[in-house]
Order: sequence, then C-alpha cells, then structure tokens
Amino acid sequence: MNAPFRGLKQRVRSRMLAWCLSRADCVVDGQPCLIGRVFPRIENLGTIRIGAAFRLRGIAHPVEIYTTHGGLLEVGEDVFLNQGVSISVKQHVVIGSRTNIAEFVSIADCGFHAVAPDKPMKVAPVRIGRNVWIGTRAIILPGVAIGDHSVIGAGTVVARDVPERSVVVGVPARVISTFECRDDWKRA
Repeated sequence: MNAPFRGLKQRVRSRMLAWCLSRADCVVDGQPCLIGRVFPRIENLGTIRIGAAFRLRGIAHPVEIYTTHGGLLEVGEDVFLNQGVSISVKQHVVIGSRTNIAEFVSIADCGFHAVAPDKPMKVAPVRIGRNVWIGTRAIILPGVAIGDHSVIGAGTVVARDVPERSVVVGVPARVISTFECRDDWKRA
C-alpha cells in the first residue's frame, strides 16, 4: 500500500478513536492517535480526562478502561498505552505526561473485593509521575505513587511508592538503581 493511503487510513482510525472516546464521555484535549485496528473498551461511569497527543496501540488486544461512579482518571499529555493495558478506577488514578505503558500492564486504585470479612476493600489513589516507563505485564496496586522519570521492569508488582529517577524490578518491587537526568528530559 502506498504512503498517502496509509496516512489517510491512520487519520481515519484516529478520528474513529476520538469518536469512541467522546461517546464514552471522555474529555479529550486534541486529536488522539490509534495505532492498529482494535479499539479500546471503555466503561466510564465517572470522569476520564485525556491530554493532547494521546496514543493508544491496539493490534490484537484492546486497552480496557473502567471507572466507577465518582472515579476520576487523569491522563497527561503525550501518553502512550500499548495493547492489553487495563486501568480500573474507583477513586483517582493520575498518569503523568510523557509516560509510556507497555503491553498487558494492570493499574488499579481498588481491589474491588474484600480479602476477608474483617478486612474492608482497599481503595487508595494511584499517581504515576511524568516520563515514567512501565514494562510489560507490570501490576500497579492501590495507593502507589511512582516518581517522575522512573522505570518499572517487566512483570514487576508495585505495592509501595517508587522514588523519582529509580529503576525497580521484582515481586514485590525493589529499587535496583537510581540515575540523574534533567527535569525536562524525555525518553525516546
């Protein structure tokens, strides 16, 4: 297929994604971009705000986003969600600008079920900083704050806060290194 038609196809998919997001009552700043053919599954009973230059990849698996009544999902500018990402919001989830989230990552601010009769369901906001890279199949649990510029390794379970400019791996996540970078640095 020649380049002009490929560009046209991409623009049509992106407009269809914008329509899909607006139909789910998402507030979108700018034109989102869909890479691939699989559209997201969105059940929005709360509020979803998406910044400019939002990119979503759906090649074989949809991105799934669910907010309950009163839940708020805030997605910053220039955020990328890869296929299979699942975001569940009962209270509040923030994803900072320039963050990249790999395939099959799970982010939830709530367990959605009580663990035992004497232990109520845990509900606590999740905050993901700016320019964070979250690896494939990582799990971000309720109440976690991830600092700016941090890297979450593939398969990591994040149950506690992650400091800025850190690389964490494992189950549960542990810091294996830290680094310095300018505050305006952006990952390629």
